[in-house]
Amino acid sequence: MESDLTKEKIIEGITHGDHEVLKLVYRENFKIIRHLVTSNNGNVTDAKDIFQETMVVLYRKIRENNLEITSSLNTYIYAVARILWLKELTLRKKYSEVYDTEDNFISKIPNIVDLIEKNERLRLFRDKFEELSEDCKKVIRMFLNKIPVKDITKIMGYSSEQHTKNRHYRCKKSLITKIKGNNKYKELGYENN
Repeated sequence: MESDLTKEKIIEGITHGDHEVLKLVYRENFKIIRHLVTSNNGNVTDAKDIFQETMVVLYRKIRENNLEITSSLNTYIYAVARILWLKELTLRKKYSEVYDTEDNFISKIPNIVDLIEKNERLRLFRDKFEELSEDCKKVIRMFLNKIPVKDITKIMGYSSEQHTKNRHYRCKKSLITKIKGNNKYKELGYENN
């Protein structure tokens, strides 16, 4: 099913955002992922979401130099999509038996579940971060970028460094409250971490 391009050329194309390579990966993989999802309590929109998440996982594994593929690239993509969909079904409490002949490949994907959970945490953080005021987002970003408090005070036009620290604390507390108050946070069991 894979094209004449080597696995390495496809990975290189994904890394550099080559639209032709991405279209090829989509053509070769989306139909089977759509079938997996729609055959197991999902719809086409779910399949598109799962395919996109799968590509994010693949891209991150490539960027982290942590991609170990012992099968074909298409089989790897399918296995990641399957794990993501099973996890989603579990979260939806609609888990159904997903039948395929490639179960043995899932065990060959090192740390994939950890990476998926990391992606879910990051997505939850980003979603809740976007709900903050522009002022809070700016302050938190500057603290994350290790800009000195003195400079943040000047940039934001605050009256004192103490005010800047207090503002950062309140913004961070607001973000944590939004994250912990989200149902996804509870469903994923993060409150135990």
